[in-house]
Amino acid sequence: NLSHFFESFILYTSAQMIQRQLEQVEEKQRQLEERGVAVEKALRGEAGMYKGTYTLPKQHKRRSDYWGDSNYSEILDLHLGGMGKKDDPKLMQEWFKLVQEKNALVRYESELMIFARELELEDRQSRLQQELRERMAVEDHLKTEKELSQEKQILNEMLEVVEQRDALVALLEEQRLREKEEDKDLEAVMLSKGFNLNWA
Repeated sequence: NLSHFFESFILYTSAQMIQRQLEQVEEKQRQLEERGVAVEKALRGEAGMYKGTYTLPKQHKRRSDYWGDSNYSEILDLHLGGMGKKDDPKLMQEWFKLVQEKNALVRYESELMIFARELELEDRQSRLQQELRERMAVEDHLKTEKELSQEKQILNEMLEVVEQRDALVALLEEQRLREKEEDKDLEAVMLSKGFNLNWA
């Protein structure tokens, strides 16, 4: 019917928007990684000092320990031990700022993927509900055993979808709690190194 068509159209449009945002995040992550590698090279006293707009030539680009790993909390202290050969607080502050920006992008990407999955499940649930309504419009005594069995199967699928959607909500909440802990870890490391928590 018309309402189901509009509902499907809205879901499709939302999915397209999420896909475009994921592509934008991927490009921003690529640019951020280049900046991060450049800052680390400057901190190690390697080729050329970082000047805010420097990017590595593609043929020389490499993934450093941190910028190849989206989970910084376990390696942050260890990684910092090999940096700072150029005793430049501004560069270190810039490095921490890039860490925060990268974490924000990774988290946003993860949430977008969860939202995309939620849209898939929402669409699936809507289709099942529509099919069930059409089947239930027919009196039970006019249905075959196979048709009654199919109705039960649809109900079971709907319950599974609801459980999966609930699991996504729990996953998102767990992810946000973990992010708070990671932020605390980063702040503790920054404070221990004497750096400002103000990113402005």
